[in-house]
Amino acid sequence: MAKRKRRAFTKEFKAQAVRIVRESGKAVGTVARELDLTETALRSWVRQAEVDAGRGPRARSRPRNARSSAGCGVRTGRCAWSATS
Repeated sequence: MAKRKRRAFTKEFKAQAVRIVRESGKAVGTVARELDLTETALRSWVRQAEVDAGRGPRARSRPRNARSSAGCGVRTGRCAWSATS
């Protein structure tokens, strides 16, 4: 599969795409295909709209799976965080 050229979308387009997901009852993947978007992009827009509306989890400054080295014994490889967090 060829890599897609990065496209830019207006705030209005993103808002309309999110509105379609919310109001149509269709799955994000279905709407993404209908609008020729990647499912990942549309899912991200929907999630961000929830955060912006104060209904989703707080925005994080780092990816969910990124872990800080604080609390980790870097030399020993032991960490204080749980694998399930």
